[in-house]
Amino acid sequence: MIVSRSARSSIDESRAMPQAAADKNQQLVRDLIQQIRAEGLTVGDRLPSIRSLANKLAVGTNAVRDAMMQAQTMGLVKIRPRSGAFVQSLNYGPLVEALSTTLEASLLQTDHNLFHLLEARQLVEVELASMAAQRRRLEDLLPVREALDAMVGAAAADRSIDFVEADVRFHLAIAAIAGNSVLSMMLQAMLGLLRPYLVRLPWTPERRTRTDRSHAEIYQALVEGRPDKARDAMRGHLGMAYESLLSRVRNCPEGMTA
Repeated sequence: MIVSRSARSSIDESRAMPQAAADKNQQLVRDLIQQIRAEGLTVGDRLPSIRSLANKLAVGTNAVRDAMMQAQTMGLVKIRPRSGAFVQSLNYGPLVEALSTTLEASLLQTDHNLFHLLEARQLVEVELASMAAQRRRLEDLLPVREALDAMVGAAAADRSIDFVEADVRFHLAIAAIAGNSVLSMMLQAMLGLLRPYLVRLPWTPERRTRTDRSHAEIYQALVEGRPDKARDAMRGHLGMAYESLLSRVRNCPEGMTA
């Protein structure tokens, strides 16, 4: 069946409408959180009425009501019939989780240039490494060390997939120590997209030796608690992946000549 251009346009618009409504609702939830902060409300305090919030946010009362229901689902407020809405939690972890889901879905909808992903990863992870070195306690490094041990074991058994999984755990464990959940979430989303590429890499003994050495440099900088050293070590480590991809672009596939 042939679908006309106008029909296709109508279909696309109908698909976009629910997403636009969801985005607007999430923005209103963020506005509610800003309102809670601006008014200095704490757990147990009552929020202004829906009509008052609608006037302050310049939106309709139905939109505020929908956002309030979403905020309750996220555990931020508690709605009591005939009493109003009350602050239930000042922990915005649920909002970060919602942002994570939105980011991952958005990234998966686009066919990304691999160089762009590597650049974005470097911008985020270099600073995460520096923050981790500054904030770490020695006991925090146990998951990082365990990931290193797992990489050594996987390399010895020539299990490339296990090696990559341990490598991902290594980087996410460092991000967790940095203590910034938003940046950690961004890194996790990017690593999810990069994982298939990492698995397909030719993990030659030379590549593993260079990777192991750079991992050891990062880990030592964390142990020493030296942010600048951790930043430089992570930048060098991630630069290896970028240069590897450039090398692949420069050369014809094996068996072909120019």
